[in-house]
Amino acid sequence: MAFPSPSSHIGLSGIPVAVIMLFLACFFLWGPDYKDIPESRASVVDTAFLSTGPRRKALGDPPILRLSGYDRNCMDCHNLFPPRPNPPVMLWMHEHVLLNHGINDQCRNCHDLENRDRLVLRNNKTIAFPESVKLCAKCHGPTYRDWEKGMHGRSSGYWNQAMGKLVRLDCVECHDPHWPAIPAMLPLRHMPEPHTLRMGEPSEEEHHVTSENDPLRKAILRKAGK
Repeated sequence: MAFPSPSSHIGLSGIPVAVIMLFLACFFLWGPDYKDIPESRASVVDTAFLSTGPRRKALGDPPILRLSGYDRNCMDCHNLFPPRPNPPVMLWMHEHVLLNHGINDQCRNCHDLENRDRLVLRNNKTIAFPESVKLCAKCHGPTYRDWEKGMHGRSSGYWNQAMGKLVRLDCVECHDPHWPAIPAMLPLRHMPEPHTLRMGEPSEEEHHVTSENDPLRKAILRKAGK
């Protein structure tokens, strides 16, 4: 009794596959037309959130301000009059400063009373303006520890110090020390829905996110008892 050779067996079994592939090729070439897959509009992202650079410029040691075309430090003016022991909340100078920092409602909470070119800690030790992180840490301990570990704030450079320098921005390079709360971001658009072949253009109702088709919003409403 004769048996077919392995090569002939493989050749015969490949015929149905070839026929199927030929059929599919003809179908895609001369079959029905498909609708174009709709493309979602790109979400506009504020470029400020794409930069790792500082949002604010930190003062140096001594702190230099540009006043009436001249570079001045704090004591250039504060040397002209003695410090008041209990300065009022209303400022006759520095009107651009808006103070909204919790219970720190006096300049002397952070600025040294005798030398305004220095900041003051709780133990009356003074530090330079570039060391302001030490002052922030006295009240914001948990946030400071997160900042040390790289979980808070902006960092750039290299995590591997052997490859290059790591630059971590100080508190005042992102937060205004007089009004530290950063305005909340505008609500972001939801991610585009998935599109499949032959779906066609989505309707306005499909673009609109409601509590019925948004599981996060549904959970929030359920927690609020609505």
